[in-house]
Amino acid sequence: MSDLLGGTVIKALLITGRERRSVSGAAAAACAAALIVGGALVTGAFAVSWGLFLEARRDAESSIEGEESYVAFAGQMNELLKVAFGVFPLLLLVALALVAWLLTAQAVTAAHVAESSTAGPGAGTGAACALNLSALWRRSRPHLGAAFRVQLLTVACALVPGLAGLLVLAAVDMELVPGVTWPTYHEPATVQFLLVGRALPVVIWVLGLVLISRFSLATAVRVADGCPAVTAMRRSWTLTRTARARTAGIFLLCTAAVGVVFLMFKWLGAYVAHWAGLLMLAVTDDNVWVTGVLVLVTPVAVALVLLPLALAPAGVVLACLRERLAHE
Repeated sequence: MSDLLGGTVIKALLITGRERRSVSGAAAAACAAALIVGGALVTGAFAVSWGLFLEARRDAESSIEGEESYVAFAGQMNELLKVAFGVFPLLLLVALALVAWLLTAQAVTAAHVAESSTAGPGAGTGAACALNLSALWRRSRPHLGAAFRVQLLTVACALVPGLAGLLVLAAVDMELVPGVTWPTYHEPATVQFLLVGRALPVVIWVLGLVLISRFSLATAVRVADGCPAVTAMRRSWTLTRTARARTAGIFLLCTAAVGVVFLMFKWLGAYVAHWAGLLMLAVTDDNVWVTGVLVLVTPVAVALVLLPLALAPAGVVLACLRERLAHE
C-alpha cells in the first residue's frame, strides 16, 4: 500500500507542477464560477428574505420596549427555512457541476501527460506542448455531461450512509435506543451514549466514504474510456476491487487534506466576515439580524469558493491512481 500511495502522490505532484497552468487554470475557473453563480444564489436568498429580517428586527425591538423576552426569528423561522431549502439544492447542483469539471479537467491533464510521455521528444510538438486552459476546455467538454451524472449517482450512493448516521442520532435524540440517553447539564455523557450517539455515526460515515472511494475513479475512467456514466462507475468498482484498502487510503488521505484546507479557508473567511458584517451594519442602519446571518454564512461561503484550489490537485491524484491500477 505504501508503494502505491507514495508513487501515486509523487506522480500527481509532479504532474501538478509540470502542468500547473492547466491545473491552476481549471481551479481558478471553478473559483470564479462558484463566486459568480453561488454568490448570485446566496444574494438572491438574502433579497427574498429581506422582509423577514426587517420583521425580525421590528419584533425584537417591540419585545425589548415592552420588557418581554423574545427568541430570534421566532415568527420568521419557517419562511427562512423554506428559502434555505429552496436555495440549497441549487447550490448543491452548482457544486456537483464544478466537481465534475475539476475531476474531468485533471483526468484530461493526466492523460495529456501520459500521451506526451508515450509520444517522446521526437514525436512533434502536438503531444508535448503545455496544455492551456482553452485546450483543456475543448478536451474536457465532451466528458462533462457524463461526469456530472457520475457526481449525481455518487451523491445518491452517499445518501445511504449519510442518512443512516443521521438516523442513529435522531433515534438517540428521541430516546428510542434502550439505555442510551442524551447528556444534559446535570447528567454527563455515558459510555453507551459515546459509543452509540457519537462513535457509531462516525463509523457509519467513514464506511460511507470507503464505499464512495470505490466510485471515485469513475470520472477518470470516463475520460480514459469514453464510456457512459453508469458503465464508468461499474468499471471504477471493478478496477478498485483488488486494491480496496489502497484506494480507500488514498481517497481518505485526499479527503482529509481537502478538509484541512477547507478549515484554513474558513478561518481566513472569518476576517472577510468581520468586514462584511461592518458593511452590512452600515447599510442596514444597524440591523443585527441580517448581519448575524451574513457573518455566520460568509466564512463557509469563502471556504467553498476557494476550495477548488485544493480539489484540483486531489483530482490529479485520483487520475494517477486510475492509471496505476489500470496497468497492474
